Amino acid sequence: MKMNLLHSPVLLYRVIEGLNIIPDGTYVDCTFGRGGHSINILKKIGKNGKLIAIDKDREAETFAREKFQNDNRFFFEKDNFSNIDSIIKKYNGENKVNGILLDLGVSSPQLDNPSRGFSFNKEGPIDMRMDTENKMTALLWLKKADVDEISKVLKKYGEEKYAYKIAIQIKNSIENNQLKTTLDLSRTIYNCYPKSKIRKKNPATKSFQAIRIFINKELQELEKILDDCLDLIEKGGRIVVISFHSLEDRIVKNFIKKHSQRKNLISKLPIFNINEDFILKKIKVPLKATEEEIKNNMRARSARIRVAERV
Repeated sequence: MKMNLLHSPVLLYRVIEGLNIIPDGTYVDCTFGRGGHSINILKKIGKNGKLIAIDKDREAETFAREKFQNDNRFFFEKDNFSNIDSIIKKYNGENKVNGILLDLGVSSPQLDNPSRGFSFNKEGPIDMRMDTENKMTALLWLKKADVDEISKVLKKYGEEKYAYKIAIQIKNSIENNQLKTTLDLSRTIYNCYPKSKIRKKNPATKSFQAIRIFINKELQELEKILDDCLDLIEKGGRIVVISFHSLEDRIVKNFIKKHSQRKNLISKLPIFNINEDFILKKIKVPLKATEEEIKNNMRARSARIRVAERV
């Protein structure tokens, strides 16, 4: 099937290698986007293989149904990936799957479309919803929230040093009817930074990230799907996760560590139920993208990949 994909998927080779695909296996691409990873998974599975793709973005759903409709191995569900349990049951019955892929964060098409409001470099509405059917946009929340709530979100999800100062200025801009677009928000944040602290990285980066994560409940969804994956993957199956900032990566790293190490074992004592201590096996892969991968796709610069196998 010939595809005209809109972007180059991040860490493609390592994703396919990490999934350790078998021809008759069933795989789940939890973050379809524009199908960059999905089409390459389909190339690896045979006629009896199956790929279930998930995305809560309406544009992703339209793209998937237009481009993949003739492949009877492909199934798409518009939903939050945190509902993976019911989605797998819908398309795979009570059978477990052989691999699950999570490519976290905002997708390239979402970031490149100013009307979605994810970019601090392009003028658009202050939206940031991954699922546009949700009513709460970023601007509506900023208008509704007080200074303390905004400050807390910026600090918790963006690790923003100037969170309180930025929160005050955001509310002032709203009160003065000066906060209407993403560039307005970006300028408001920029003006809160001391000139000596402005580096190559745009000062708005952390705040935009924090607001987006909060609006879309990204970390809560990640924690839920990781826990669910343990009961959904066959022994020998893999989970592959690509993350783009430290909060996500820390959750994934700690999850794999928690389920791949013995817990509180005391030497010379008999060990029972050893399988409960070793649910996962960490698969060693290079954590970061190579210079060549970054050259081909700048989004790979901040990407981190982690792989674990169900045992």
